[in-house]
Amino acid sequence: MAIIIGGLIVIWLGLTMAAAMLRWLGIELHYPARIIAPLLLAMVETLVFLFAIPGTERLPESWHWPMAGGLVAAAWLINGGVAGVYWHQHRPPKETQQAEQ
Repeated sequence: MAIIIGGLIVIWLGLTMAAAMLRWLGIELHYPARIIAPLLLAMVETLVFLFAIPGTERLPESWHWPMAGGLVAAAWLINGGVAGVYWHQHRPPKETQQAEQ
């Protein structure tokens, strides 16, 4: 359970610290970068989980890869959800054709 909670904390801290650091530096991301940034963060978290979890001694051997897979899935779901929500809230409006009168 501690591994799952620690992994979720890593995901949450990655998102909030990256956003806080960008705000502190005064960097404003444009629309595509705001969608891509959480997905890039998910890739980094994937590497961290795949290298760190299977080598831990806190889990039984049979739990290493399932736990790593679950945390990788959580990283992609959470970060993908953040990107998806931002896309949905800020997507460009559809151009509508006006009927000729």
